[in-house]
Formats: sequence, structure tokens, C-alpha cells
Amino acid sequence: MPINFICSDSTDTTESYFSNHLLNARIDSDQPSNEGYDPILENDRSPEWKETHWKEIKDNDLNYEEDINQYITLSLAELVNPKPSSNNSYIVKTSLDAGQIAINLNNASDIYQVFKVNADFLLFHLGLFSQNSNILGDTYFDKGGAYYNSAACSLKQARGGRSGLSDVLEKLALKFGKYVEILRFMKNRSSNFFSFHFQYTSEEMDEFQKQLSIECQKRK
Repeated sequence: MPINFICSDSTDTTESYFSNHLLNARIDSDQPSNEGYDPILENDRSPEWKETHWKEIKDNDLNYEEDINQYITLSLAELVNPKPSSNNSYIVKTSLDAGQIAINLNNASDIYQVFKVNADFLLFHLGLFSQNSNILGDTYFDKGGAYYNSAACSLKQARGGRSGLSDVLEKLALKFGKYVEILRFMKNRSSNFFSFHFQYTSEEMDEFQKQLSIECQKRK
């Protein structure tokens, strides 16, 4: 069941909350969705034309980003309200290589999971949750892109071909840095849920959460 956020006297689901913040961050950072995408490029084209212009078609598809927005939104919502089946046991430190785990696996689905969870971890760690996110620059961008590319390849192998999800992973691989920067902008907005300063000790956070729970119980 989705967790609800109460903002400005209105209640939003986790999905709509994160979607609104992500889309607004894209607009305000001058990186709107689907920039350069031509929705009618392939309309009424012959198979011969499509075969001849395959690269143009592929480049155009890469500019379609509604699927990316949905992927990021649902991933953030799952972080807030994780599914029982979520598997984070494969996550490695940023300084390590997830490939060292994958190399010992024989099942393409398991290899896909290794690279996907580590790619997602890097995306959100570098974009939102690292206390040093604003000074890291493009550190680990290549690694994040490589993880998403490996996840896409493993997924296609596991499912016997291309899918909507493998397309999304390939787009994230090619433009990993772009989406990290959008998340950083999202984090740094003064009105954003992720505008943290990370100056609290763990003991202070525990006490804060305890007091917050008490206040919530009083309001109920």
C-alpha cells in the first residue's frame, strides 16, 4: 500500500509526489523530457525506409524519456515503501566492482539483478543520498553507465530479446550522468523533500525519529 505525503493541504501518493518533484526539477533545470524527440518520425514509413534510417530511428527513440521518468519515480517510491521481495544483498561499495559478484553467477537473471541493483544504487547515491553529492562531479558516472549496460544485456539474454525495460536500462546507461545531475538539482531545491544537510549524528536522528513518532501518535 503506497505511503501518503501531506503537502499544502493535499495528499499525494509516493508515486505522484516523486513524479511531480522530478518533472519540475527537469523543467527548472532546463532539461525537459523528450527534448528532440519526434513522435511522428516513423509514421507512414515503409519497411525499406525504416531499414535505411535505422540509426536515425534509434537516436530518436533515445530522446523519448517518459519511460525513464516512470522508472525513476517508481524506484524512488519503492525506496520509501520497499517490497518484501526487494533484494539488496548484491549491493557493493562504490569503490568495489559488482562484476566480481556477477562473474561467479551462471543465471542471466541473477546477473541482471546484480548489475541493476548496483546501477540503481549509484544513480540515487550520487544524485540524492551522498552527503558529498554536490562535490563529486562525474565520479563513478562511467561505472554507473557500465552497470546499466550490463543489466540491459543480461536482461535481454534472460528474456530472449529486447523489452521495454531493457530499452530503459540502455537509455540510463547512455545518459547516466544526465539523470544524476537532474536528481542533484531535485535534491538542492529549497522546497524539496531531499534538501538535507546531513549534519546530524546517528544518535540525534534516533532521538528525532522517536520524538516524531510520539507526536504522530498524539495527533492520531
